[in-house]
Amino acid sequence: MRDLYRTLELPGDNPLREASDKLDIAVWEAYYYGMPNGFRNKNTLEFLLQLNEVCAKAEEEERIIQGPGLPFFCKDSIGFDSEDCIEYIP
Repeated sequence: MRDLYRTLELPGDNPLREASDKLDIAVWEAYYYGMPNGFRNKNTLEFLLQLNEVCAKAEEEERIIQGPGLPFFCKDSIGFDSEDCIEYIP
């Protein structure tokens, strides 16, 4: 596994780096989903602090907190999964 991730240290195009960058964007978009626009202009630590404050207030009000991923009303993941992946062949 380490050999695979060492390829990220090499210059030039790298499918793993591209996939990792896309994953980073997808994770941020998942966390930003449904958040006020002002959250998008924060650095990472400011964002996490504000997100924590929002979640703490929701807990105090006994509201359900929806994390990233499929919403609670989705009973299965059919149609949401993909088969694309990067394969490492030594």
